[in-house]
Amino acid sequence: MTLTERLKSLSRLLEGGGMETRLPPRYPGVAVELTADRVTGVRVAAERKTGRLLLRQVEWRPLPEGAIRPSLTRPNIASPEPVTQAVKEILHALAPGEHRVSVLLPDHVARVALLGFTALPRTRRELADLVRFRMAKSLPYRSDEAALDLMLLGGGASAAGGPAAASVLAAFIHRAVLDQFEMLFLGAGYWPGLVGLSTFELFNLFRARIGGESADGRDALLMNATPRYLSILIFSGGQIIFYRCKPYAVNTAGQESLVGIRREIYTSLAFYQEKLLGRGIGHAFLRVVDLPRGSVREAVEGEVGCGVSWLDLAAVLSPAEGVTLDDEIASRASPAAGAAAGRRA
Repeated sequence: MTLTERLKSLSRLLEGGGMETRLPPRYPGVAVELTADRVTGVRVAAERKTGRLLLRQVEWRPLPEGAIRPSLTRPNIASPEPVTQAVKEILHALAPGEHRVSVLLPDHVARVALLGFTALPRTRRELADLVRFRMAKSLPYRSDEAALDLMLLGGGASAAGGPAAASVLAAFIHRAVLDQFEMLFLGAGYWPGLVGLSTFELFNLFRARIGGESADGRDALLMNATPRYLSILIFSGGQIIFYRCKPYAVNTAGQESLVGIRREIYTSLAFYQEKLLGRGIGHAFLRVVDLPRGSVREAVEGEVGCGVSWLDLAAVLSPAEGVTLDDEIASRASPAAGAAAGRRA
């Protein structure tokens, strides 16, 4: 059995079951997110008396330009030394006696799709084979060269406009990409018990706030805006019906990023309305990191035309005594906090 096969199933990107019963996993209390610009880690633990989860510690280290180059098809860590050093420093500070950690990767190293099915096969293995077949022509590599995560969702409208008995959220990560990140942590003496994507772990942390049915029956939008990529999720009745991740050019920044954000929101909403027969967005939830928060919020309000709320880490996970969270630190730490606490918060 290969290393990748021995690791926890990638179907834990989102909380939920599959076509077979599984024992609930024990998620590590330490999570580390790797991006092109930095490594960020958090430690979450429960109070002894109350059992309430607290954010115990946040650590981050900047990375030199080009140390991590996110890619769908090629190994991402171009300069292993500074990345390894940053990971070791953070884990030594967060988890000196712990050997299991969660690892978060940028959204744009994976290909994610929502697939509608009029009927489902009987077993999860058959479903995985069918998903690989359906996605074979849409991937930049052979489907059997990728690790596959899939999660069953409910029925609804398909992108083709017809009804679907069920839909499947599928995520593909090329094995060369996944193996390199895993070996980084194994080489440092830590076991990556969960491998996830930033935006999905962000949703896990805030799912109670985002996924509920709105009073007016309209849908909800989550946007994760970073200098390197933009991800958008749309929820209807608490269920994901739309996902899009758009990477930016390496040196895109400032006004160009805002133009790109507006363009991607417009394109996403056009697809949502025309192909998915969307009911309209009642509220948008926003996470922004290393971009001008006010300008991004103004862009979202202008394109979506509804109320916008920040995803506030402290509102769902209280910081322990001595942990200071300003807006930027909270935004940086939120995806990793979702991996550490999102299924328990």
